Amino acid sequence: MGSPCAPLLANGWLSQFDSSIKDNAKVYFRYMDDIGREINISKYETKLTEINSLHKCLQFTGEKEKDSTLPVLDTRLINREDNLSSTWYFKPSDTGLIMNYHALAPVKYKRATVIGFVHRIYRSCSNWSNFHESIERAKDILFKNQYPPAFTDKYISETISKIVSKEPRKEDDKDTEKPYLLILQYRGKCTESYASSIKKTGVLVKPIFTLRKLKTVTPSLKEPVVKDLKSGVVYKIKCPRCNACYVGATTRHLQTRIKEHRSRKKQTVYKHLEKCDTVKEDLEVDILCQTWQGEIHLFTLEALWIRQLKPKINVKDEFKSRELVIKF
Repeated sequence: MGSPCAPLLANGWLSQFDSSIKDNAKVYFRYMDDIGREINISKYETKLTEINSLHKCLQFTGEKEKDSTLPVLDTRLINREDNLSSTWYFKPSDTGLIMNYHALAPVKYKRATVIGFVHRIYRSCSNWSNFHESIERAKDILFKNQYPPAFTDKYISETISKIVSKEPRKEDDKDTEKPYLLILQYRGKCTESYASSIKKTGVLVKPIFTLRKLKTVTPSLKEPVVKDLKSGVVYKIKCPRCNACYVGATTRHLQTRIKEHRSRKKQTVYKHLEKCDTVKEDLEVDILCQTWQGEIHLFTLEALWIRQLKPKINVKDEFKSRELVIKF
C-alpha cells in the first residue's frame, strides 16, 4: 500500500481469479478489489467462503442488496420491477466539503470542480431521470460551498452539451515540442497576470499553479517534539573547550546517538574529548536540519553541511564515502 505501482499490481494479480469469482453470473464487474455480481441469496455465504479460500491472502467481505439498492463505489445500483438502473452515490459520512468558491485559487480550478461533478454523475447514472436528480444534489452541494447559481448553471449546461454532442477531445500533437513546466505558488490576480505575461512572450513555458493549504500557515496543535527525541536529523557537536565541531546524521533518536558518542572509545568524538580532557556531559549539540525523506536525502544533507562547515573532529576516512561528487 502507498506505492504508485500498487494499484496496477493488485489489479493484475486479482485478474487471475476473475473466472472463479464470476462463475456463471450474468451481471459481474470488478474495479481493483471492489467486485459486484448477482447471486442467489441462498448461495451468498457459500460463494463468499469459496472466494476467500482461493488464496491465503484473500479476505473479502460482502454487502447484500438492501431496500432493492446496492452501493458500489460512487454508484448506487437499483433493482426494481426486474429492471436494473444506477444513480450517483456518496456515503452518508460524506461532509460535502469541496473547494470553496471564495478560496484563494484560480478560477479554472473552481470551474473544474463543477465540470468534474457533471462527468462523475454522467458516468454513474443509467438514465436521464437519475441524472437530473443527481445534478440537483450536486447543485445543492455547490451552493452550500458558496458557488453562485449563475456560475454553476453556466458550466453545467456547457458540459452537458459537450457530452451529448460527443465533441472529440483535442489531443496534443506528438511532434510538437513539450513546454517547460513552470511551478508557481498561486497568490491571486498578480500570479495570473504574471503567467499571462509569460505566455505573451512566446516562450515555450506552461505555468502550473500550486495552492498552499491552510495547515501550512497555522500553528500545529500537537506538542513539539523535544530535541533529544527528534530523529532523521543532521546534528553538530561542539567541543566546550576548543570549539572544534563534529557533524553527523542519524535516523534514530538524537539522544541515542549522542550517548554512543560519549561512551564508544573508538569513535572520533570520544577520542577528541579525551584529548581535550573535557566533561562528556557538557557537549553542545545543535540540530542543523531534519528530514523525513529517507536515508539518502539525510546523508546528502549531512555531506552538504560537512562541506560547508568543514568540521575538524570529522576525519576524512569517516565521511569520504559521503562526499558529494558531481560528474559532467
